[in-house]
Amino acid sequence: MRSVSIGVWVDVGSRDETQELNGISHFIEHMVFKGTPSRNAQQIASSLESVGGHLNAFTSREQTCFYAKVLDEHLPNAIDVISDIMLNSLFDENEITKEKKVVIEEINDVEDSPSDLIHDIFAATIWDSNPLGFPIMGTPVTVSKFTRNDLTSHINRNYQPERIIIAASGNFDHSNLLSLTTSKYNSGSLQSVGSTERSQPDITARRICREKDIGQIHVCLGLPTIEFGDKRRTALLILNNVLGGGMSSRLFQTVREQAGLVYSIHSFMDFSEGGGVLGSYFATSKGQVEKTLELIYTVFNDLKNTGLSEQEFYYAKSQLKGNLVLGLESTSNRMNRIARHEILLGEYLSINDTIAAIDAVTERDVLEIAELILNPRLINIAALGPVGQAELIPYQ
Repeated sequence: MRSVSIGVWVDVGSRDETQELNGISHFIEHMVFKGTPSRNAQQIASSLESVGGHLNAFTSREQTCFYAKVLDEHLPNAIDVISDIMLNSLFDENEITKEKKVVIEEINDVEDSPSDLIHDIFAATIWDSNPLGFPIMGTPVTVSKFTRNDLTSHINRNYQPERIIIAASGNFDHSNLLSLTTSKYNSGSLQSVGSTERSQPDITARRICREKDIGQIHVCLGLPTIEFGDKRRTALLILNNVLGGGMSSRLFQTVREQAGLVYSIHSFMDFSEGGGVLGSYFATSKGQVEKTLELIYTVFNDLKNTGLSEQEFYYAKSQLKGNLVLGLESTSNRMNRIARHEILLGEYLSINDTIAAIDAVTERDVLEIAELILNPRLINIAALGPVGQAELIPYQ
């Protein structure tokens, strides 16, 4: 390849915030692009675009990542720009005031997009008062109150050497990468102040409705799962594929193709430190939520009671392997994968290791994890739209 993707990952996100400072990790992600002593905002924006590259960042519930994708010859420039915005941002008061308006508009965009908003409502449902349930962008109220001291204090508290991973993939020399990054990040700018322990949520069955005057009812339901490092993770990923991994999945075929109740339905996995979620999302018209949930529960129970056909099991494994291999034709996806492995596992699993793990899973492994995870006592449901609590029938 002629490209290189590099990401500097900080193991801090909305899970590490207080209620009062909810959204500050995401706000900092925005603010670092607003100027340093050597570059203004426009110069930062054009620094890699001008050579055909790409510079961006994202914040999740547990990590913040600053990343770039460039031609191999421009890797030194990418490292210089990322380190500059991370270590030398000015956090100018005028820029903070302007960016608050920008982020509040971004929050409003989500409010106007039910298919996005329902996932925030679902997180607050299943994680309850734990910071895992906080919206990543915060709220207009919390964002409007951020001060420059809040931003710098959050960075000093969380941007610690032991919480930073630098991951890269593509056409580069490893020893040269080490030399370039060491010269930027071993300057004493980052100080260790001790680790921060994340609180674990207490999962119980909850059902939350949020009324909104929209045409459809958007629903997320889900259950807590094992953590990423659990050896049963591969069986769980196969289970996810069987349930809602594509148009051939049980949920799609049952709820859309046979019953015609939805346009879109899928299942999803979301891992976090200490656990995760197996969930499903759908949108349907008023009066059809209860029937749709009944069919989803039927799919869950049929899988537990009758198991998988030989062909279905083979297809689910092949789909998982195909998605993995095709996705890794991108240096960006490879960079993301190795970083997440380092953060969540503390080791790197090669593609061959992962494929071997998929091949080793038996049908019994999938049924055992289905029996463990598809637990009616822990189902959480969130709904958005013209819907009532009575329509969110429990899983039996």
